[in-house]
Amino acid sequence: MNGESFVRFGENAGYLAELYQLYLSDPSLVDPAWAEFFRSVDHNGAPNGQVNGRVNGQAHAVEARPSSANALGEKLVEAFRTYGHAAAHVSPLGAGGMKPENPVELQLSYHGETREPSQVALSAFSFGDRSYSSCDQLIRDLKHTYCGAIGFEIAHVTKAHERSWLQSRIEGKVPLFSADEKRQILKDLIRAELFESELHRKYVGTKRFSLEGNDTLIPMLSTVASSAGQAGVKGIVCGMAHRGRLNVLANSIGKPLSMIFAEFEDKTVATIAGAGDVKYHLGWETKRAPNGAEIEISIVPNPSHLEFVNPVVEGIVRALQDKNDRDNRGAYLPLAMHGDAAFAGQGIVFETINYSGIGGYYTGGTLHIVINNQIGFTTTPDESRSTRYCTDLAKGVDCPVFHVNAEDPEAACWLTQLALEYRMAFGKDVIIDLIGHRKHGHNEGDDPSFTQPQTYAEVKGKKVIWQHYAERLVAAGVLSQSDVDAEVEAYKGEFAAASEVVATTLGSEACGIHGRLEVPCGDTGVNKETLLTIARSLTQWPEGFKPHPKLQKIIEKRVETVEAGEGIEWGVAEALAFGSLVLEGHSVRLSGQDCCRGTFSHRHLVLDDYEARRTFSPLVELAQRENASGVFEVYNSSLSEASVLGFEFGYSATNRDALVMWEGQFGDFANGAQVIIDQFITSSESKWGQLSGVVMMLPHGYEGQGPEHSSARLERYLQMCAEGNMRVCYPSTAAQHFHLMRRQGLSEIKRPLIIMTPKSLLRLPAAMSSLSEMVSGSFKPVLETDLSGKKGCKNLVFMSGKVGHDVQAALQGAEKVPARLIRVEELYPFPQGEVARILKETGATNAFWVQEEPQNMGAWSYVAPLLRESLGFDPVYIGRPASAATATGSSKHHALEQKAILSELLARLSK
Repeated sequence: MNGESFVRFGENAGYLAELYQLYLSDPSLVDPAWAEFFRSVDHNGAPNGQVNGRVNGQAHAVEARPSSANALGEKLVEAFRTYGHAAAHVSPLGAGGMKPENPVELQLSYHGETREPSQVALSAFSFGDRSYSSCDQLIRDLKHTYCGAIGFEIAHVTKAHERSWLQSRIEGKVPLFSADEKRQILKDLIRAELFESELHRKYVGTKRFSLEGNDTLIPMLSTVASSAGQAGVKGIVCGMAHRGRLNVLANSIGKPLSMIFAEFEDKTVATIAGAGDVKYHLGWETKRAPNGAEIEISIVPNPSHLEFVNPVVEGIVRALQDKNDRDNRGAYLPLAMHGDAAFAGQGIVFETINYSGIGGYYTGGTLHIVINNQIGFTTTPDESRSTRYCTDLAKGVDCPVFHVNAEDPEAACWLTQLALEYRMAFGKDVIIDLIGHRKHGHNEGDDPSFTQPQTYAEVKGKKVIWQHYAERLVAAGVLSQSDVDAEVEAYKGEFAAASEVVATTLGSEACGIHGRLEVPCGDTGVNKETLLTIARSLTQWPEGFKPHPKLQKIIEKRVETVEAGEGIEWGVAEALAFGSLVLEGHSVRLSGQDCCRGTFSHRHLVLDDYEARRTFSPLVELAQRENASGVFEVYNSSLSEASVLGFEFGYSATNRDALVMWEGQFGDFANGAQVIIDQFITSSESKWGQLSGVVMMLPHGYEGQGPEHSSARLERYLQMCAEGNMRVCYPSTAAQHFHLMRRQGLSEIKRPLIIMTPKSLLRLPAAMSSLSEMVSGSFKPVLETDLSGKKGCKNLVFMSGKVGHDVQAALQGAEKVPARLIRVEELYPFPQGEVARILKETGATNAFWVQEEPQNMGAWSYVAPLLRESLGFDPVYIGRPASAATATGSSKHHALEQKAILSELLARLSK
């Protein structure tokens, strides 16, 4: 078989040739089916002859049909590759840990051989870089490779070339470290354990969520830093929960010990100023230069909601890549550290891994390390999952999984190098399951023997990992016992020295902008010609592009409204805002479920060719055509709220110049992301000094669609507003939305922005705007309509959003009503100054708050005390009565309720 032999295989010829070269170098590197194929075909395509080829320029001939014993050898190799991990000794615990299994597939009898392995001869059988003449030798090395301290799960990886790549690096390879590297591993292990034991002595019983039992994580992280730097990685962004976090902060990220001591003793800025968070939730960042290659390393703040930091890390890394090296996704590495119970139990883990290969969220592959204690608080593995490994669900995304015994630090560090090399080679996720134990209870004040007495009897008698490893190195002559003792004393001295300065350490500076919202930027209007250029770009299809005929007419009609300067609807105003920001050099990123088209078919910023499988994004083309420095991106997301919103939070926290948005398919879909909203979006600045300008667009409005698609739960966001932490708006016209988008995009300091976006208003004539409203002006916190025709007016009707249009239409259709209608477009910060001005102008004595949400929902509970403070008297509530559900499921009953609201208002105004 020569190169020309592959031509008949068409576009697969190159792939087949690559497999053939792997086969020639070692048949075990290819799938057995391919090995059999290559054996059965000679140069002329005739079966059962010889396969001739060249390796390194030398002619070779391989028997087409190997002996039955060699066939048995191939079956054994494949069996160990597939099932060897189950027999691996990956747990350092006895009775309380994961026990090796004895899969039948690893036995000769399973393959029809009844003789003893030593009695089965092989004919120059190759495995790894060795040749074998008997089965017992082969099985011995297969067990050493696949059933030692590492369990390799790679058989599920669907790409043959990836499996072959992994096999070539696993088989016949022994972890080799220089004496200096071994001494560094020992040093890391000593520092990891002494950090915990010295803290335990200094702060007896204080919670720190010790790493002990999985100390090997620290040398693994050192390996990541050095290997990543050599591979050209510029930065590593880490996410992890509280278990071992302080140890990682001190020994891997470089947070000063004195600062950690100050946090233990509550002598930080938070002691005086309030806010802040507990010490094992905080983040840090540093620069390291292992082997001379400088690399930035950071750990992201995380609440006790364990795995919810995962998507935040991915968003941060994507933003770093987009800002600094958009064409090289490998330049920044996401490193996610998990707990075993949480990895299997928290859905956010799989939601995040699920989009690891999706374009809008791709970060070049994440390195996952599971800190596997083989217990979750008091829950054992058989109580917390239905699978053997906590990592089993992750195999669904085609990434390799490696399990390693934490008491073999060299194996763990070698495996870390392999995992990082795989990530850099294939741009995919890879998982290391570091299996150890937990020395103490869930926290240091807990007694784990209440629930796992046998396990903790074993743990109590265990030597710490560094002591085991030190004995090995001393026995091998790598260093002396006095060297080990000196390393121990050196760290204890460092620890003691840091203790001396703790009293003068007050931690990091408080966020200099905490509690203050920047004064909104001024005029956010855009030059008329620029707006026309953007509008016209919406119909400038590429040559040969065929839009949907119906959609083409809709878009052309939209452009005509901009040309005419009147009747511009919501989706067009939004496109004009996005396009103008991009042309001004501000990037715009929007993601969410179905947001390219828009849930309500109102956006259409990505068009599909009617006749070919290709797409066109007019604003992307506009930016390229105009050589704009801003980038426009819009992505349909996976069907996940929490992980996607977390991603956009992380992205916006890093790329603060960009307008970053997440849109819910309906507003109540944000319910699925409540942890991200509560623990990150609304409070990250107060707890961690972490700013974010993420925008949440939540379709909201009562139109008879039932309890699931009516309310975005406005009340929840208003309840969480304080200290200038975010903005909550409910715009009611296209121009208001245009200016709101631009204000957020242009703001130098951005806070989260929550927008109740419309459904029925998207095409409502009363909500449309003129071009002149966008050429000049800015977002107005309050919109007024005076129906009284008098300077003074005794009745003030306050509303927000869609119901304002319903009220205005009802009152304008009635006889002249003595009222001034006030639509509150920005609910937080509340426009108390505007309310005071209106009261002074009108001398009003009556005020009403009208809403379509039930009384225990919507804005009423929030605005009532604020209106009372501004007006000096109590406003009257008009709306639906309190309800357990957000809305009725009957469209007819909805219409009756809506009519009753308007009727009550008319009746009160007529008195």
